[in-house]
Amino acid sequence: MSKITFRTADVADADEVTRCLESAYADATSLIEDLPDVTAGTADDIKTHHVVLAISGGIVGAIVFDRIDDAIMVFNLAVSPEAQGQGVARRLMQFAEEEARLRKLSKLRLRTHKMMKGTIAMYLHMGWKVTAQAGNGLTMEKALGADPD
Repeated sequence: MSKITFRTADVADADEVTRCLESAYADATSLIEDLPDVTAGTADDIKTHHVVLAISGGIVGAIVFDRIDDAIMVFNLAVSPEAQGQGVARRLMQFAEEEARLRKLSKLRLRTHKMMKGTIAMYLHMGWKVTAQAGNGLTMEKALGADPD
């Protein structure tokens, strides 16, 4: 895979972002019957939230986040199969962490499906903690330390 660059999404990217999400979630959607549609409202997400893309010949990853109450909420994080295992998810998550620090917030939050074991393991490895469970959903948080110098 060629060099990966990052940029903010534009509404014109919506179809390609949707394809990236479909690719990234293909295994999960085939195995988890009650997984919500992670591609619904992609263009609206780009219009109303922060969306950062990972680019390598095309869109290979995306993160959707924004401030909700006292944290930066990560609404979606996806990396296409061909780009997985290269640190793309971690690098995309850094954009949400930077936004939290700019806003003087000390944590990130997300929700995921309890059956997404690989995703949960990745988040735990990146320093996230499960803070609540309701039905099939897990809420996870990551506390941010002081700004790295």
